[in-house]
Amino acid sequence: MYATEGFTLATGVHAPSPVLLAVFALGGLVALWCGVSWAFDVRGITTSRSERIRRKNADTWAAMGRLDASPTVFATPGYLRFLGALMAFAGLVLLIVSYALWHLG
Repeated sequence: MYATEGFTLATGVHAPSPVLLAVFALGGLVALWCGVSWAFDVRGITTSRSERIRRKNADTWAAMGRLDASPTVFATPGYLRFLGALMAFAGLVLLIVSYALWHLG
């Protein structure tokens, strides 16, 4: 008796929560803005971040007694621009999902 009532409640058609729509839309806007900033190196964000990563790696390696820092792909501006492009794409997907949920509701 109780299991079937819970099942019908779980499969019932409900409008999406406005909080859920706001979270998807806000998350999509933030991811899109940050991704575009990283991908197109707005105000030198990507190059300064890669330089900070490189300096941090060099300091870490120097503290361990090694003279040269390990060359890593994660500290290159190209890798950070690639991550920015992925983040911008994810932001677009979140915005499309929130738009679809809003219209399907």
